[in-house]
Amino acid sequence: MKREQALMQEVLMDAMDWPAETVERAPRLKPVSVADVFTHPSPPPAFLWHGLLPRSTVSLLSAHGGTGKSTLALMLGVAAATSRPLFDIAVEPGPAVFVSLEDGPGIVRHRLAHVCRCWGVNPALLDGRLHIVDGTEYPELFTAETRGPGETTATFSEMRDLVQSVGAGLVVVDNASDAFGGDEIQRRQVRAFMRSLVEIARDTNAAVLLLAHVDKSTSRARKGEGSEGYSGSTAWHNSARSRLFLSRAEDGSLTLEHQKSNLGKLQEPLSLHWPDGGLPELANQAGPSAFTTRMESRINDEKAAAVLRLLIEFESREQYASPATFARNNVHSLLKSEPAFLALKLRSDDTRRIVNQCQRAGWLEVLDYRSADRKERQRWMVTPTGHAFAGLSAPTAPTAPTQEDGAHGAGGAPTAPTCVGGMGVRAHTEDGAKCISEESTP
Repeated sequence: MKREQALMQEVLMDAMDWPAETVERAPRLKPVSVADVFTHPSPPPAFLWHGLLPRSTVSLLSAHGGTGKSTLALMLGVAAATSRPLFDIAVEPGPAVFVSLEDGPGIVRHRLAHVCRCWGVNPALLDGRLHIVDGTEYPELFTAETRGPGETTATFSEMRDLVQSVGAGLVVVDNASDAFGGDEIQRRQVRAFMRSLVEIARDTNAAVLLLAHVDKSTSRARKGEGSEGYSGSTAWHNSARSRLFLSRAEDGSLTLEHQKSNLGKLQEPLSLHWPDGGLPELANQAGPSAFTTRMESRINDEKAAAVLRLLIEFESREQYASPATFARNNVHSLLKSEPAFLALKLRSDDTRRIVNQCQRAGWLEVLDYRSADRKERQRWMVTPTGHAFAGLSAPTAPTAPTQEDGAHGAGGAPTAPTCVGGMGVRAHTEDGAKCISEESTP
């Protein structure tokens, strides 16, 4: 035994004397094919927020403190979670993670409630879609000593695990001054921190949005030509593939500028208006038109809730609605004789729009089942979130259908038509429940 140990030690000692070039390692510079760029093209850059936030990389949103960047980022998270555009710019739907390292949960929840009220979003629908985590006790994601290279922290590891587990398409880090525990003018440390965030972005093809403060001198310098909306090392600017800057004018109006884009053309600046008790919105949409749009959305939501309640009632009697547009028991045909449905004054195309709204919001799903005559059929089923939106408790499990549904020859469900009149994720609100003031927590 001792002899074997001695031989093993000799082998290890010899290995330590081997020249470095004899140890094989993966190449650091990897060749990229060029001959097949036409026959096997790479996909174009993808964006979560069209033209502004590219996927699989890090973007920077900077502003002077109190301008409203945290609120804007939270609005973006809700937009992604509920499949709605932001400032008339398309947002790809998907799970969103909001990592709050500066403001505690009370402030973030207060802002979220305000967003939900102003947009008519039922907060219950955000469960499992918008993930907000409080990291204020251990905010640093990256730490470095003096001029050292630095390293990620346990908080960073938890954030990465969360992003991977939910498959996040959007990750908001609020904000850089709390997340970065190094020297902001040391390029090596800044680049290492930004690269660590890029790794998270690539894990799930997510768009990572890092919020950053700018100091007062930088904010004042923005009034001059050619000024940049960031402070510290230029590595912050160079490492971000897209950079946005939010500024407030003396009259209170906001401007969101797209100052850098490596993966597409720069987008036009957005002029925003932040009404008292409301949320930032496009300046040309402020006033009665925006109010009218919100009221129309509220009416549609109330009608959707009424249709869901009727479908739930019919389900309880094992009378099912077919998703086939021209089936004899489609939603409109099934409900058209009910007084509660007649009161809604919905035409056939109106009903299809409401049903499409419910499906997009996740309140209705298509269910395959076997009818009493053992034929394969499909029907609409109200989901648990649909029950909640309609104000009714969800059953513990769907009842197995046993009756003929009457949809002879209906076949499978066709592709859902394009939704008209909203994205279908707003919840009904109390009369006069206008947005509460958020002036103290932008």
